[in-house]
Amino acid sequence: MSIACAIGAAVYPGQTLLLAQVMDIFTSSNLTKGGDFVSLMYFVIGLGSLIVFFVMGWISNIIAQTLSHNVRVGLFRSMLRQDLRFFDRPENTIGALVSLIDSQSQAVLELMGFNVALAFQCIINIIASSILALAYAWKLGLVGVFAGMPPLLLAGFARIRLETRLNAGIDERFSASAAIASESVSAIRTVSSLAIEKSILTKYTVELDRAVWGSTKPLFHMMIWFSFTQSVEFFILALGFWFGSKLVSQGEITFPQFIISFLGVFFSGQAAGTIFSFSSSFTKANSAANYYFWLTSLQPIIRDTDDNRVKGPANGGSSIDFQNVQFSYPLAPEKRVIKGLSLTIERGQFVAFVGASGCGKSTMVSLLERFYDPTSGTIIIDGSAALTDISPRLYRNRVALVQQEPTLFPETIRENVAAGLDTGPGEQAHVKDDALEAACRAANAWDFVSSLPEGLNTLCGQGGSQLSGGQRQRIAIARALIRDPSIILLDEATSALDTESERVVQKALMDAVASRERITIAVAHRLSTIRDADKICVFSQGRIVEAGTHDELVSQNGIYKQMCDAQSLDRAT
Repeated sequence: MSIACAIGAAVYPGQTLLLAQVMDIFTSSNLTKGGDFVSLMYFVIGLGSLIVFFVMGWISNIIAQTLSHNVRVGLFRSMLRQDLRFFDRPENTIGALVSLIDSQSQAVLELMGFNVALAFQCIINIIASSILALAYAWKLGLVGVFAGMPPLLLAGFARIRLETRLNAGIDERFSASAAIASESVSAIRTVSSLAIEKSILTKYTVELDRAVWGSTKPLFHMMIWFSFTQSVEFFILALGFWFGSKLVSQGEITFPQFIISFLGVFFSGQAAGTIFSFSSSFTKANSAANYYFWLTSLQPIIRDTDDNRVKGPANGGSSIDFQNVQFSYPLAPEKRVIKGLSLTIERGQFVAFVGASGCGKSTMVSLLERFYDPTSGTIIIDGSAALTDISPRLYRNRVALVQQEPTLFPETIRENVAAGLDTGPGEQAHVKDDALEAACRAANAWDFVSSLPEGLNTLCGQGGSQLSGGQRQRIAIARALIRDPSIILLDEATSALDTESERVVQKALMDAVASRERITIAVAHRLSTIRDADKICVFSQGRIVEAGTHDELVSQNGIYKQMCDAQSLDRAT
C-alpha cells in the first residue's frame, strides 16, 4: 500500500510539471503536437490513478475490517474477563458498554478504511511538492513552504488537540443517554405496562440536551482553529502570488518556473488542509485506541494467575468455612454489609439464609460465587485453601447458581441446558440427549420439554420469552444440575413464581438436595421452601443472629418465629 500511496502522491507534482508545459505549448508554434502530448500524459495519469486508488482502497479496507474485527473481539474479551467491580461502576452500564464496543471499532474502521491511506498520500504530496517548489524557484519556495506551512500545521494540530478533548467529553456525556435508551428498550414490557414512555423520552431528551449544551464551548474554540485551517491556504497563495509576481517582473525567475513553484506551494497547502480535514477521524481513532489499550491492560482483582491457574478445590468443594468475614461493596466501602461472620457448612448439608431485605443474604451468595472477595477475613474451601488462593474458573466449575430471575440465552433449550457444562464454543449442540434428558428430569422439566413440538430444539426466545416463568426456572435448574456441582446456590429461586410453578420447582430443588452429595445453600423469603433445611441462618444487619433447624428456631421464639407468624397471617388473609 505504501507504494500505491507514493505513486498516487506523484500525481500532483506531475500535474504541476504538465501545467507548466501547457503554458509553453500555448505560446509555441506547434500547438497541435504539444496538445496531443499533454493529452496523452493526462490520460496516463488518469489510468494510473484508476489503478492506484483501487489498490489503495482495497488494501486499506481489508486492513480496516481486520482491525475493526480485532478491536471488537478484544474489547468484548476484556469486558468478559472483568470482575463485578468493573460492572458496578456507574459509567459501565450495559448500554454504555455495548455502545462503546460499536463506536470504538467504528472509529478504527472510519480512519483505517481509506482516510489513513489518503493522509499518507497527502504527506508524501507535501514533501514532493515542496521539494519541487524549492528546486525550480528557491526564493518563492522558501516563502511559500517555510512562511506559510508552519501556521497551517500549527492550526491543524491545535484543532486535533481540541477535538480530542471534545470527543472525550462527548463520549462521557452521551453514555448516560445511551444507557437510558438501552435499558428502556430491554425493559420495554415494563415501560409499556407502566405507560411511562413519555417520562422515559423526557429523561432521555434531558440527557441529550445536557450533552449538547456541554459541547458548545469546546466546539466554539475548535471552530476557531477549523476556520483558520480552511482559510490559511488562501493566505499562503496570496503571499506566494504577490512575491512570485515580483520575482518574475524583476527577471529572477521565468514564468514557467513561477507556475511550477507556485503550484508546488499550492498543492502542498491543499494536501495539508486535506490531512486536517480528517482530524475527526484521527481524534476518534486516538480515543478508541486509548480506551482499547486501557481496557485490555486492566487486570481484574479476581482472576486466574500463574500461581492459581491449576489449583482448584482439593475435594471439589466438600466444605465451606467462613472465618470472621467482613465485606463492603467497592462503591460504598464505608458501609459494611457483612460484619464479622463465621459459619461452617459441610457436604450434604442444606443451609438456608433468611432475613429482611438488605441484611446480607444475597451478598453471601455473591461471596460464595466469588463475584467479590471479602474485605477482611477468610473463606476456606475443603478445609485446606482460602477461596482467594484458588482458580476462580476451576472453583466456579464446581458451583451452580440459580437466581430469582434466570437468564436464558436466545438459543434452543438444548444449548441453554448444555451451557452448564464446561464445553468449548459451539459444542453445546452436540451434548448427548441422554445427559440432557437426565438433567431435565432431575429439574422436573422433562415433561413440558418433551411435550413441545421441537422438544430440546425449541427456541427459548430473547431472555427465555417463549417460556413461562416456571419453565424458565426449571431450565435454569437443569442447567445447574447437568454440571454435577459440589455446591448449589439458590438465590430466591422460587420467589417470583406462582403457587403451582413454585410447587413444581420446589420439588425439583428438594430432589436435588435429597442426594446429600453436595452442599445446597438457599436464600429465601418464603419460609415454607426452606423449613426442611439442616440449618437455617437468620440474618440481621450483616450478622447471623439465630441459627438452627426450623423446629429449634420456632421454639426460641425469636426473629424467625416472628417471620413464620407474619407469613402465616399473610396466608390467612
